[in-house]
Amino acid sequence: MRKHFIRYAAVAGALAAPLAAAATPASATTAGGSSAFGLSATGLLSIPQTPAVSSASAPHDKSLTKLPDNRLVQLSVLRARAMGNRSEASVVDLKIAQAAILKTAVLSAKVITSKCVDGAGSSKLVDVKLAGRSIQVGASPNSTVTVPVQGVGGVRVTINKQVHNPNGSLTVTGLELAVQALGKSQVIDIASATCAPHGKTPPATPPSQPSDPGDPGTPQSPPAEAPTPTPVNSDLPVTG
Repeated sequence: MRKHFIRYAAVAGALAAPLAAAATPASATTAGGSSAFGLSATGLLSIPQTPAVSSASAPHDKSLTKLPDNRLVQLSVLRARAMGNRSEASVVDLKIAQAAILKTAVLSAKVITSKCVDGAGSSKLVDVKLAGRSIQVGASPNSTVTVPVQGVGGVRVTINKQVHNPNGSLTVTGLELAVQALGKSQVIDIASATCAPHGKTPPATPPSQPSDPGDPGTPQSPPAEAPTPTPVNSDLPVTG
């Protein structure tokens, strides 16, 4: 138990320190249209939406080619774009929790993208692996799979997560990674885009979507007006 606690604490600490310092949240605006971000985290550690953009304020397109030095998150490109009622986000060559703590990445992906156009969302995933096991993509929105990872705990991913927000906008997240260990939770959202049908105004920033892997229906820190997800009874198969 102590070994697992040390490993999990190391994962959380190493991820939080360099990223939280570099990330800046999207600015709130009164005008709307669409918004997007590349990556965010809630739970034991908090990473603001990074990079974050809104159609209401320039720049409308942001990208990062690297993150501050850290042992756990590696990628080639993070990009977010929002114009009018269209938004999209992507990450290329992603690895989470590699080497120093675990022999293989908890999550790896060649490409994860999300797109939202006039209130309709979609996502694309290429060569995604969870704890070394390939995930078959192309499933229905909000499909999930959970895999136990030694030294970390149960790891759940939700692919093509789609949440219909109270104001009529839609948030589509390419992949949500949720970790439950020692009674604590950590959620990382990857490639998220929000938009509204033509004529409606979504928020300048996508709503935060904390969730508890042990109890998906009970957010750890619920917002005052929580989004309403559309559940799909579907589990993603894994191979390997």
